Amino acid sequence: MATAKFIYDTAERCPDLYYACKFSAPDPFIFIETRGKKYLVMSDLEIDRTKKQAKGCKVLSLSKFTAKAAKKSKTPSLLDTLNEIFKSLKVKKLEMPPASPFSLVDGLRKRGYKIQSGSTPFYPKRLQKTADEKKALIRAQKAVFDMMALAEKTLRACKIRNNKLYYKGKVLTCEALREMIHFELMRRNFIAPESTIVACGADTIDPHNFGKGPLRPHQAIIVDIFPKSIDSLFWGDATRTFCVGKAPERLKKLYNAVKAGQEYALKNIKAGVNGRKIHETILKMFKERGFNTGEIGGRMQGFFHSTGHGIGLELHESPIRVGPVDQTLKAGMCTSVEPGLYYKGLGGVRIEDIVIVTKTGCQVLAGYPKRLEV
Repeated sequence: MATAKFIYDTAERCPDLYYACKFSAPDPFIFIETRGKKYLVMSDLEIDRTKKQAKGCKVLSLSKFTAKAAKKSKTPSLLDTLNEIFKSLKVKKLEMPPASPFSLVDGLRKRGYKIQSGSTPFYPKRLQKTADEKKALIRAQKAVFDMMALAEKTLRACKIRNNKLYYKGKVLTCEALREMIHFELMRRNFIAPESTIVACGADTIDPHNFGKGPLRPHQAIIVDIFPKSIDSLFWGDATRTFCVGKAPERLKKLYNAVKAGQEYALKNIKAGVNGRKIHETILKMFKERGFNTGEIGGRMQGFFHSTGHGIGLELHESPIRVGPVDQTLKAGMCTSVEPGLYYKGLGGVRIEDIVIVTKTGCQVLAGYPKRLEV
């Protein structure tokens, strides 16, 4: 008996669901793939829209199956309705995403269904981007770099007074610059569900510190923008590090080391390469320049995150990783390239782009200048 792929979730939570049917709805819906055919079982609320928008799927009525279940139970549950759907499709063995709710898996097993866990991602093919997916990533990345230009333009327009940056007569804060970026993203039909990093000075030594308070001169300012397209559901992601005014010499050396590390990665990423070797070489390059990594003064300092992560319908698309684990890169994979260095008392520097892996190298998607002092 064939094993059917089965997902019950929202496309927002389960990118594999959107990948499979190219349809999104705010509530969970049913997807089944069996014997080479795909099915969506939709509520009356969504069924007509689904028929117009979903790709490659036969759309079935949820209410009809619920009505069948109601003949056997006055208050049919989701499991009762699923039982009727699976019987109609002659399905008894199911493959489900690893993140499926335990209660759903357990309930189906109690009804006699054989369940096996699928891979991560559930559709591994989505790790290698098609031409259309590459276009969606480029559109997202162009929006990111437009926002980066907005951030740099705003920083360039600032005046320095009392160890603070003033924009149009007011102190420019991390929160204010982040709000400007988010507003412009919304105008372009992008959202930032994970926010945006605008961090300054001591806040930059924590890579995921979103930043707060006044932006200050002569210090590192990390701007990391990673929005999601409302239209395609694909993410963009890029980071630049700026300094308004004169950067201390030690910060310049830090910046140059990170830039050299990223340039090395961009020159050496290609199909067949082990991402771990690239990551380890960058660590060695930093050490040779006097920037060690490890626990210093009770906290991690240096380069203590991966060089890159997969990106597409997820911001962090597993299992792609250019980091401390073995990962053979394949043509079509999309990964960030974002080495960084972080030291207490000095600050942090990170430079990030995203690339598509090719047989002979990698292609940087869109692009934006890399300069420290503005």
